[in-house]
Amino acid sequence: MQNKPFHKQSGNTLLTLIMLAVLSAASTASSTSSLSILEKEFSKVERFTLDNGMKVLVKEDHSAPVAAVQIWVGTGAMHEAEYLGAGLSHYIEHMIFKGTPTRTPGDVSREISDVGGDINAYTAHDRTVFYTTLPSARWQVGLDVLADALMQASFPEEEWQREKNVILREMAMGKDSPDRVSSKLLFRTAYQVHPLKVPVIGYEDIFKTMKREDLLTFFKRNYVPDNMITVVVGDVDTAEVLAAIKEVFAGFKRQARPPVVLPEEPAQLSPRFSRETGPFNLSRLDIAYPTVRLSHPDTPALDVLSTIVGDGKSSRLYQKIKEEMKLATDVGAWSFTPKGPGLFGVDATFEPGKEKELIAALTDEIGSWGSKAITEQELEKAKRIILVHELSELQTVRGQAYSIASGEYYAGDPAFSVRYLSQVDALTVDDIQDVAARYLDPEKQTLTILSPSTDDEPGKEKAVEEADIPAVSRVILSNGIPLIVREDHRLPFVYFCAAFKGGLLSETEERNGVMRMMSDCLTRGTATRSSSEIAEAAESLGGQLSPFSGNNSFGLQARFLSDDRETFMDLAADCLLNPAFAEDEVEKQRTLQISAIRQLLEKPFFVAEDALRKQLFPHHPYRWSALGTEETVKAVTRQDIAEAYKTHAVSGNLVLAMFGDISAQDARKISEKLFSGLPEGEAPEYERVESTPELPARIKQREPKQQAIFLMGFPGVDVADPRVDALTALQQALSGLSSELAMEIREKRGLVYYVGAFDRPGLEPGFVSLYAGTTEEAVPELEELMLKEVERLTTDGLTGVELSRAQEQIVGAFQMSLQDNGGLAQQCALNELYGLGYDYVFSLEKRIRDLTIESVRDAAASIMKPDRSVISVVLPGGGSEQTDNQL
Repeated sequence: MQNKPFHKQSGNTLLTLIMLAVLSAASTASSTSSLSILEKEFSKVERFTLDNGMKVLVKEDHSAPVAAVQIWVGTGAMHEAEYLGAGLSHYIEHMIFKGTPTRTPGDVSREISDVGGDINAYTAHDRTVFYTTLPSARWQVGLDVLADALMQASFPEEEWQREKNVILREMAMGKDSPDRVSSKLLFRTAYQVHPLKVPVIGYEDIFKTMKREDLLTFFKRNYVPDNMITVVVGDVDTAEVLAAIKEVFAGFKRQARPPVVLPEEPAQLSPRFSRETGPFNLSRLDIAYPTVRLSHPDTPALDVLSTIVGDGKSSRLYQKIKEEMKLATDVGAWSFTPKGPGLFGVDATFEPGKEKELIAALTDEIGSWGSKAITEQELEKAKRIILVHELSELQTVRGQAYSIASGEYYAGDPAFSVRYLSQVDALTVDDIQDVAARYLDPEKQTLTILSPSTDDEPGKEKAVEEADIPAVSRVILSNGIPLIVREDHRLPFVYFCAAFKGGLLSETEERNGVMRMMSDCLTRGTATRSSSEIAEAAESLGGQLSPFSGNNSFGLQARFLSDDRETFMDLAADCLLNPAFAEDEVEKQRTLQISAIRQLLEKPFFVAEDALRKQLFPHHPYRWSALGTEETVKAVTRQDIAEAYKTHAVSGNLVLAMFGDISAQDARKISEKLFSGLPEGEAPEYERVESTPELPARIKQREPKQQAIFLMGFPGVDVADPRVDALTALQQALSGLSSELAMEIREKRGLVYYVGAFDRPGLEPGFVSLYAGTTEEAVPELEELMLKEVERLTTDGLTGVELSRAQEQIVGAFQMSLQDNGGLAQQCALNELYGLGYDYVFSLEKRIRDLTIESVRDAAASIMKPDRSVISVVLPGGGSEQTDNQL
C-alpha cells in the first residue's frame, strides 16, 4: 500500500549491474558504489521549464528501441474541492480517451496500438497519470496523441453518459474485491477530515448527481500546463524531443487558478475501530497508525521499519504470525507516505475463527518493535531490499519515466531517488527503534476488519468442505458440447469461458505462432462487427472480452453484468463463430506479436528457458514458444489462420463454462441458442512425437545483459500423471525466500537474488526446472549447491515442516481462488477439455493433504535425475552459445 514514487516494479539492462552488486552488498562501501552508479545515470536527465510553466524531463536510454512518454497531472481525488466525493479526477481519466476535435472515440488508443505501442492511465489520491510505451521510431505519435487528448478533450455528450454507466459498473465491481473493500474501510476510518478518506472512484450517490458541465469546469481548472509534467525516456534525441514538445504545446497557455487548500487531519486522540462484513471466505484486517508525508525526514526510517517487520518470508511478521503461530494465511507491513498525512500499517488475511488470537498476537508483536532490539543484520537486509526495489524501477523506460517524474512531482528533484537511498543508507538501528516507539502508539491505533457475513462459531476454523461453496454442474448440449455451470449469486456478474484444444501441439515448425495469431484475432472483427465495434460494445457494457492461448489450448474469456448476459453472450458467440480474419487486422496482430517476441528476447530468463526447452524436446512442439519466432510469424498467412480456426472450431473440440449470477437453465438456454450452429467434428489429431533428448546436457550462452540466469531442467510429466500433485508440492517448497534452498544460497551465502522451481505439465509430458538469478562468478558454487539440494530431495525428501508449509500454502491459495469465478470457470473448462473432469480442481485440498514425505520423495527421485538433466546458463557478455552433452 506504499504510495511512494519509488516502489514500483519494472525491468531493463540499465541497472541490472547495480542490482547484481547488491546481492553481496553487506557493506557501506557496496551501497556507496551502487549509489554512485545510480547518481551517474540520473545525471543524464535533462530538465526544462516551458514558458507556460510546464515541467519537461528527458532522458536518453539507447539500450532498446523503445520510448516511454508520460504526462503527469498534479490533480487527484483529494483535490476535488467542492466536488469532493464525485470522483471527477477518475471520470476525466476515462473521458480523456473519448475523442478530441480531430480524433474520434477510439482513435486515441487505436493510433498507439497501430504503431505497436500501448497506452493507459491511472488516477490516485494526489495525481493523475497518462502514459504510453511504443517503438522509439514512433515516439512522436505517443506525444502527439497524449498532448491532443489532454489539451483538446471534447467530452462528447453521448460518450459522457455511456462512460458514466461504465464507471457505475466499475463501482459495483469494486465490491467484488475484498482488498479494495478493506482498503476503503481503513481509509475512511483512519482519516476523519482529510480528503484521503474519500475513495478515488468517489461515492455512487454523489457521482450520479454530476453533470457534463461539472466535468468541464473541473477539467479546465486543473488540466493546465503549469500543473503538468511531461517526461520522455528512451531511444530518443533530447534536442528533437524538446523541440517537438515546444511545438506541440505552443498554444497551450497557463491560466489563473486558485490554490487548492486541503484541511489538516486533526491529531488522533484515541483508538478507532470499524468492521464490515460481506460475501467473502476469509477475513482481512488492517492495523494502522498516523505518520507523515513523503517529504518528512522520518519517511526513510518508517520504510526500513516496514521492510524489517513485514517485507518477505524472512520478516518478523511472516515468521512469527504465519509460520510459527499459523494465525494468518498472509501478513505484511507497509508505510504509506503521500503528499498528505501518511499511515504505517500491518495487514493480514486469516480464517475468521482465529480473529481474537490474531489480534492479540499482532498487538504484542507491534508493541515489541520499539523495545526489542533491531539487529544489524535485519537493518542491512532491509537496506538491500529497498535499494533493489528502487533499482528495479529503472529496468524499463516506463519505470525510469515513472521514477524521474515522481521525483519531480513529490520532491521537485528528478533524481530524488538518489537522495532517498542515501538517507536510507545512513540509518542506524537506533533510528529505526526510535520511529517505532514514537509512531506506533496504541492510543493512536486504527483497527479495521473485513469479515464474512456468515455467523461462524467463535474459535472454530471453517474447513473448505464445510464452506458454502457454490456447486459446479455439467450438462451436455444437444450438439454434444459440455457446458459447466456454477451458480453464485453474491454479485451480479457472469464469467464465461470457451476452451478448445490446440496451442503448440497443433503447430508445425514452419507455422509456429499461428495459434496465438488466430486466437488473438478472434476479437479483431467478425462478419458484422469491426474490431473497434467489438471493443466498444464490450466496454460500453463495462465488460471484458479477451482471448487466450498456450501450449495445449486456446479460447475466449468474458466477464459481464448478469443483466447484460444475452447481449454480451451474443457478442462473444459472434467472435467465436464468425471471425473475419481481415487482412488489415491480421497485419496488426502480426506487428504486435513480433513486438512481443522481441520483448521476450530481451529477457535473459526467457533466453535460458528457450534453450532448455529446445534441448529437452528435440523434434517436439514443446520446444517452441507459443508466440512463435519472428521468422515464422512473418510467414503466417491469413489462409493459415483461417485453416487453423476451421480445423479446431468444431463441436467435439469445445468446452463451455458459465459461472456467476446465472441459473443453469438460463446458461443452457443461451448456449443452445448461440452455439447450435458450430460445425460438427471431433478434436483434431496431432502427430505425437516422443522426445528423445541427449542427456545430460549443458547449454551456455552469453547475452548483452548484466545478470546471469541458471536453470536445471528435467523431463517431466503430463497433467494426468499421478505424480503431478507431488511435483506441485515440491515446486512450492522450493520457491520463495523461506525455502531451505533460498535460506542456504540467498540468505546465508548471498549467491542469488531470486531462486525457485516450476513445473510445466501438459497434455504431453512437460518438464520440471530449478532456477536462480545470479552472477557469473557465483555459477559454479550455485550449481554445486543445486545438485546437493536435488540429492537431498531425492534421497531424504522434504522435511515434515517443509511439506506442511507447502501444503498450507497450496491449500490457502486454493481457498482464496474460490472467490474468483473467472479463474475457476477457465480452470474447470480446461480440466474437462483435458480429460481430468470438470470438478477435478475441487479435490485439490484432499489430494494435497494426502501427500506424504515418502510420496513426494519418490516423485522427486523418479524425475530429478542428474544424468537426465539439462543445465542452461545465460551469462553476461557477447552472444555465443555452446552445447555439451556431458556434464
